Amino acid sequence: MDKKTLKEILAAHADQLLSGKAGNKDYLESIAGSDEELAHLLAVAERIQSTLKPVTPTNREALKQELLTTAQLHQIEGYRPPNPWRDLFYLLTAISFVISLAVVLVAMRQRAQRIE
Repeated sequence: MDKKTLKEILAAHADQLLSGKAGNKDYLESIAGSDEELAHLLAVAERIQSTLKPVTPTNREALKQELLTTAQLHQIEGYRPPNPWRDLFYLLTAISFVISLAVVLVAMRQRAQRIE
């Protein structure tokens, strides 16, 4: 089965899942036919849909309030988003320090051995 047809079938199945009409096995068998990959994908889509919790108005308000509270805390605390370049700089600086310290210790040890 070509990818375009597979995408169309999966999109139609997702629409059926959202409307609540895709739950019976006859529907899956009629769509999937003999294509094993498609049958597995449709089964996975149904398992995922069964684990999702629908958003109700009470959930929506709680989620909205939680997001607003978190945003306000970040604003008050001066939240800075993660900066991978800054973190890389700190990592390279720490590695350079450790290597420099090791070189100094090796040089001191060799000097002490020459003096003896």
